[in-house]
Amino acid sequence: MRPFALLSGPGQVRRLRLLALQALEAYGLAGAALRPLKHWNNTTFAVQAGTRRLVLRLNRPGFQDAAAIRSELQWLQALRVLGLQVPEPVAARNGNMVVTARVAGVPEPRDCALFAWLPGRFLDRRLGLGQLEAVGRFAARLHATPFVPLPDFARKSWDLHTLLGGDPGIDQRGIRSYLRSGEEQVIAAVRTRLEQAFVALGRSPEAWGLIHADLHPDNLLFQRERVGATDFDDCGWGCFLYDLAVTLSELRRRPAYAELRQALLRGYRQVRPLPADHERYLDTLMAGRCLGLAIWTAGVADHPENRNQAPRVVAATMDQLAIFVKTGRMP
Repeated sequence: MRPFALLSGPGQVRRLRLLALQALEAYGLAGAALRPLKHWNNTTFAVQAGTRRLVLRLNRPGFQDAAAIRSELQWLQALRVLGLQVPEPVAARNGNMVVTARVAGVPEPRDCALFAWLPGRFLDRRLGLGQLEAVGRFAARLHATPFVPLPDFARKSWDLHTLLGGDPGIDQRGIRSYLRSGEEQVIAAVRTRLEQAFVALGRSPEAWGLIHADLHPDNLLFQRERVGATDFDDCGWGCFLYDLAVTLSELRRRPAYAELRQALLRGYRQVRPLPADHERYLDTLMAGRCLGLAIWTAGVADHPENRNQAPRVVAATMDQLAIFVKTGRMP
């Protein structure tokens, strides 16, 4: 999920840094310099080992098990072979792709993954029509790339249950304490529309497959004309349209939203088809994305920033979803 801040919980980060240093020993990188990048659901550190730049990710326990992480890395390796700009997984000295580390002061062991540094710049507010068209082409290539998973491949499905906070570690009931009168009915109406959208889109190979599932601007890197994506932690099986809905949900408040939306879809259609009867469900999936983020924020309360943000995030989301229920459009 998209973080609401880059770094928080300095005490937690200091303890996790010790765990990261231990994990690096398994990669033969003892003594490498570490710099915190993000501390949210997972924690990431920039690693400088001589001339090598890498990123170490410490996975939050209870969300992805080691088998799921290995499956994510398997897909990344296949995407890189096919020429997509995505993180390159780095194996430990013993050949394992996932390292489990533990230290005193951190109650649970953490599964860790190491990646080569992916070059590029995050543009965020500077995203223009040309960049959005390129993002559309990238997303379409991601969806069109052939991939035959190994028998032990295990990633979540972004069905209705998962979209609305069904992952382990999320208290789906947490949002209730922030709801105002009548807002449970709004959630029920959004859920009904999502059910209808999933039925209409179906699970044919044209509509359903492996997706990034978190393709927002903070995960998109630009290097000249090339687009790359980071943070595949949420990847899994889902509607291809959902990747586009995630991107658009972050752009919908911009003055040029209509033009940006068309640029994204135009780029996508340059690579693979997007039927008009599928496009009509974009706002519904955007509503599902926003509701899912609100449920996650309220339902993962052990992070101090989530506790601070939850009242504002839930109230703003419910205001927007009430408009969607009335108009069919996400404001």
